[in-house]
Amino acid sequence: MVKDQPVSNHFTSIFTASFIVILAFAFLFISLLLRETLLTVLILLVLGLVGLTKLWSRYGFRHMGFESKFDKTRVFPGETIRVELLAQNNKVLPVWLEAGVTTDGKGLVSKTQTLETSFLLWFQETRFSFDLLALNRGCFDMGRVQITVSDFFRFFPRERVQKDATDIIVFPKIFPVKPFFLPEHGFFGVPGAKSPVQDPVYILGTRDYQSFTPVRHIHWKASARQAKLKEKVCEPSVQEKILIVVDVDLFFAHEARDDFERMLEAAASMAVFFEDRGKSVGFMTNAVIKGNRPGFIPLRRNFETLSLILETLARMEMKPEKRMSKMFSEHISVLWGINCIFCSHRMDSSILEMKAFYAGKRIPVRYFVSRIREEDGIPDLVLPIESIFLQQAGPE
Repeated sequence: MVKDQPVSNHFTSIFTASFIVILAFAFLFISLLLRETLLTVLILLVLGLVGLTKLWSRYGFRHMGFESKFDKTRVFPGETIRVELLAQNNKVLPVWLEAGVTTDGKGLVSKTQTLETSFLLWFQETRFSFDLLALNRGCFDMGRVQITVSDFFRFFPRERVQKDATDIIVFPKIFPVKPFFLPEHGFFGVPGAKSPVQDPVYILGTRDYQSFTPVRHIHWKASARQAKLKEKVCEPSVQEKILIVVDVDLFFAHEARDDFERMLEAAASMAVFFEDRGKSVGFMTNAVIKGNRPGFIPLRRNFETLSLILETLARMEMKPEKRMSKMFSEHISVLWGINCIFCSHRMDSSILEMKAFYAGKRIPVRYFVSRIREEDGIPDLVLPIESIFLQQAGPE
């Protein structure tokens, strides 16, 4: 349960100042000795008002309900999130109410800098609206909601700070990508006409019906025209599957935060690029994923998979959880018939190790790195990640 406490920086009224209260008690004692009735009544009214308002504020949060709602929880940098705070006063005692949102300023920043104020009568409710601006990629909470309740005269305000456990996901920025293509894989490892699997969507022509052909492959219109049963001749099915891999070991070792963020933007852009072209896209990383999410997303062809990839990229931290070779050994069964895009910080022995692994599994690979040094000596093996962007512009 969140506890409330007096507001420490509140401007003190003359009626609530400790010195004035002590002085009032002194005058009350003197007025009683001198039997000054009017003065005694006046002082008792002042002291009674102070006591009543203090008790009023102490019970101000009793039977109050607060609920936060978001218009969206998944955004891109630069987009705005509207937060609504519903406040309900479920008691007879009316209260003054102030509310505001404070953030750490790292990923989300509040566009509403001032506190909103409302006066609630008995059994009333009100709504406060705040706008949060997404600045950077990541997984963040909403921040702190500061709620202040006070008596009718606002002599003794009390505040409560609430935290919302809802995750706000800020995806990496998406940039246009230069078209590039990877080798296709057939279902049985042989592309084109040599594949034994045929796709009924792609019809090459017709031929005389064979008795062992399923009835669903009969071309009824052609059969009617020629008064003879004809069957469809279909093109062998080919499916392109792309696995995007991000290795964070070298980013962590070199503390390359900017390069890491740029690489995640590139990975997100490539995932969107291939999904738009109907490819089956998957994702794998050895990074720590905030929220204990898995670092592997199976290859599928649907928008839900793309959403999971973008959310995983948003939750990634620049810290390795395990070796990339171990990640591959855990998911070795999905590596058949795929193309791989391997992303790292720079060229080193780990890329050569993974190259040997891919060669053994006959997996075609494209390597992209953030930094290429002249001493690496193999420019055709590794490409700079900036080369995939349609416009050679650095991150904003």
